Amino acid sequence: MGRRKAQDEANELSRDAKAFAGSASTERWEAWVDDFLAMHYRNSPKSYVRAKGAWSQWRLFLAERKILVPRALDYQAVESFVRWRAAQKKRNEEPVSINTALCDVRICSVAMGEALKRGWCLTNPCAKLGIKKDEAEEKPEITPEEEKDIREALPAFVAQDPEVYGHMINSFEIAIHQGCRLRETEVPLTRIDTVRRTITFHAKGKKRFATQLHPKLVPLVDGLRASGETVTCRIPMLASKHWRDFFDQLDLKHLSFHSTRVTVVTRLARAGVPISQAMSFVGHASRLIHRIYTRLQPGDLSLCIAALG
Repeated sequence: MGRRKAQDEANELSRDAKAFAGSASTERWEAWVDDFLAMHYRNSPKSYVRAKGAWSQWRLFLAERKILVPRALDYQAVESFVRWRAAQKKRNEEPVSINTALCDVRICSVAMGEALKRGWCLTNPCAKLGIKKDEAEEKPEITPEEEKDIREALPAFVAQDPEVYGHMINSFEIAIHQGCRLRETEVPLTRIDTVRRTITFHAKGKKRFATQLHPKLVPLVDGLRASGETVTCRIPMLASKHWRDFFDQLDLKHLSFHSTRVTVVTRLARAGVPISQAMSFVGHASRLIHRIYTRLQPGDLSLCIAALG
């Protein structure tokens, strides 16, 4: 009985080995993943760049573990990838976060979903991994004093390399007045109407939303048009890093560019603007997300005391 079982196992291993060998030319990662990602993200250039970066990490990991085809990737390997990735360091020597590792897993999940459709694996071990993200650090509101310091310091910082940092002044002014995200500050001037005072942003998920243009931005837009520009600014790939470097240099390490959005949402709440109007102004679709951005302090709640007598 023992010999029969051993023979069956040997036959099964032989079949697996033959299948593995037969799949080497078509199923191996290098034969299809790069082309698939290029096609999958063909309409989202920035998402494609992010996916390529994530897959470059997976390529290293899979080669190191000799996981050559999708069927050889299992839950334990994916879990190991998360630990492997989080043990790495960024260029500034800070550790890679679990959240970054999980974002990379999401890209592998997209590839494994395709492998599943092609019949090259039976499951997608990246799906429903069960590892929760770390809670993101709260981004603080920019105080009026900090806003003043930022405006005063930006010209000198940009002057170090106008080719690289040239977007930063216009980007900051648009964000601190409109509450938009960093990449949304790159707005074609054709989408800004200074007469009707409207501006249309290209938001997340290829969506557009129109809102009222802050009057303080009218001179900026008029100046850009007069100089022959077609967009408000051009946001480079490493724009977030440029802002990190700037805030570090200014000793405002607690801030990030996204603090501009937090600031605008909080100022609207502090001024008593109805939440539905504030959401429309900054392009929030969810009340829950909108509330997360609000940084009201106890001193801002005097209206509540007055309402309660």
